[in-house]
Amino acid sequence: MDNNEAFQAIRQNIRDEKNDVASIQIMDLASKNQDDPMILLTCCSMLRTIGNDRDFPGVLSVLMSHIPADEKSRYDVATGLIGLGCLREAGSVLEDLGDSDRVLRARAAVMHGNGRDEEALAALGKMEKLDEIDRVLKVQVLGSMGRHGEAISEAEDILKGSGSYRAGRCYISALILADRDKDAARYAKDRMKSKDADGYALMAYYQWLNGNSTASGAFSSKALKLDGRHIGALETIGYSFCDKGTYWEAKVAAGAINEIEPGNPAVFRILAMCRNQ
Repeated sequence: MDNNEAFQAIRQNIRDEKNDVASIQIMDLASKNQDDPMILLTCCSMLRTIGNDRDFPGVLSVLMSHIPADEKSRYDVATGLIGLGCLREAGSVLEDLGDSDRVLRARAAVMHGNGRDEEALAALGKMEKLDEIDRVLKVQVLGSMGRHGEAISEAEDILKGSGSYRAGRCYISALILADRDKDAARYAKDRMKSKDADGYALMAYYQWLNGNSTASGAFSSKALKLDGRHIGALETIGYSFCDKGTYWEAKVAAGAINEIEPGNPAVFRILAMCRNQ
């Protein structure tokens, strides 16, 4: 069985919730590819997906001892580690890379995740061009620093050029963090008038931030009826299921996200909530 066939077999067992079998297969695959950082990274992701915290550190340690020398591969490993929440390890991989925009983006994410917001803002300031994802991170950093006026102004400017779910979510977060709940509610209601998946998903996100998991689940369901692959709606409905104690359904939502976008951090957040209850 080659590596591709092995991955397919593991993913099928994960879908079938045969996690014990999947764990054995993952560890076997990792042991046979100890010098391949990308395979080891994928193994780490799959271990996180099934909640195998026992074997994860060992595979991560092997991965960190086989970091590739070329810049592209090092960057790919670093961003994978960020997705897994391994910020300290990601930071060490990024240290020797040049200050390209994508490296600065990754460094800013690591710094923000570690509470080093001044450094994160400085890293973003060095970038030649800020894409939407970078500007969203800047809003998050400014909000964490208590600079709410600047955060909201930046979020509003993002919205002028984009009607994306990510831009709307960023704006709602900035308003809530600034204790402007009424403005956030007004915006969410206005977006919902479009009766599309993004509008319902944004209302679900607003409800989730306000602690109303029942309403969040209901609006997430409306969004998913229109777009069954809407990651934002799958994420909020996963959180809602966790709140209700229906962990099987939450894991189904996490699995759906992982099928659409393998390694998405929302998968690990949902599964962590399931484990911590």
